[in-house]
Amino acid sequence: MSGPFTRTGVGALLTALALYGTGSLLGYRVLASAGVGIAMLVVLAGCWVVVRPRVAVTRTVTPDRVTAGDRTLGRLDVHNRSRFPSVPFVAVDRVGAQNVELAVAALSSGGRRAVHYPVPTAHRGRITLGPLTVERRDPIGLFRRAQPITADSLLWVHPRVYPAVPLPVGLILDYEGNASANARLGTVTFASLRDYVRGDDPRRIHWRSTARTGRLIVREHIDTTEPTTTVVLDNTATMSAPTFEEAVEVAASVARAVQNSGRPVVLHVVAESDDDGAISLLDRLAAVSAAPGSPSSVLEAIQRLPAGGVLVVVTGSDPGTLARFADQRRRFNPVVVVEMLSGDDSVPAATRRRTGMAVLSAPTAAEAIGRWNRVAGGSE
Repeated sequence: MSGPFTRTGVGALLTALALYGTGSLLGYRVLASAGVGIAMLVVLAGCWVVVRPRVAVTRTVTPDRVTAGDRTLGRLDVHNRSRFPSVPFVAVDRVGAQNVELAVAALSSGGRRAVHYPVPTAHRGRITLGPLTVERRDPIGLFRRAQPITADSLLWVHPRVYPAVPLPVGLILDYEGNASANARLGTVTFASLRDYVRGDDPRRIHWRSTARTGRLIVREHIDTTEPTTTVVLDNTATMSAPTFEEAVEVAASVARAVQNSGRPVVLHVVAESDDDGAISLLDRLAAVSAAPGSPSSVLEAIQRLPAGGVLVVVTGSDPGTLARFADQRRRFNPVVVVEMLSGDDSVPAATRRRTGMAVLSAPTAAEAIGRWNRVAGGSE
């Protein structure tokens, strides 16, 4: 519980003491009386917040995964556990970097009430809701008594996704993907996490994510001998914050398009934190942030990836992009590099092609995906 005095309350108390002391010392009864009056006001305000509401409050967010800009609601379920009517109070929920204040009227004994409030979702991110506190405040703002009530919740605000067409896959080692006695060992690799569905192998349950989310989460694997699209987001590239957001939307659009087509897709972020609770590709892209690195970071990351299939690299602009990634054509087919342009870039928006490779330069995700679709459709 935090201290009861607000800054205004501290100021009022000090003023009362100063007026009373000065008036008594110098014999000014008016000043002394004013000090006593302010002191009495402070006491009355303190009495207002003495009684604490005995309530249980739970928070839910529905839905807990949305696209940036979509509407989602927080809900507080309030239950008065006392035998007496509750006093009015203010519920304060921390949403990311801002506080949401909700006035809750008095409840009868055992009464319940649901309070709804919009949760800001304008920007992509992994947003923490909480802590949630119950506060009693006096009418003139001298005292505030705060009591933590419930634990934190997570809201995943996914990046915007633009309609994209999957590229035809190049190197196909085993198009049907059927098991056989001659199949090579070690071709199954982890791809992502997802919710458990009936029939899943219990051995695939990811217990750490299950404990974190409160529902069964399983590992999803892909056979790397099937045609795979590998999407690499270079979050170590030099980009402005708005340009980086556009890059994330490009990666999300391409990965989601391949996923929706039923083909295997692997998302690789050059510098990614593993312990963020993400269970899907879009969760991971909601949580991703720019990270320090060198121009070679993305190439080193690609060299560690299994070869074969389509390689898509989303990175910042660089006049030497074609030369930097040309060697990857030996391991992937085709190779597509999407370089995001900032406002001060001298590189023009364009599509440059070389055998087995394309470089798409664009300042926004919408324009980049437009160029992508024209390449995929063979019109550019």
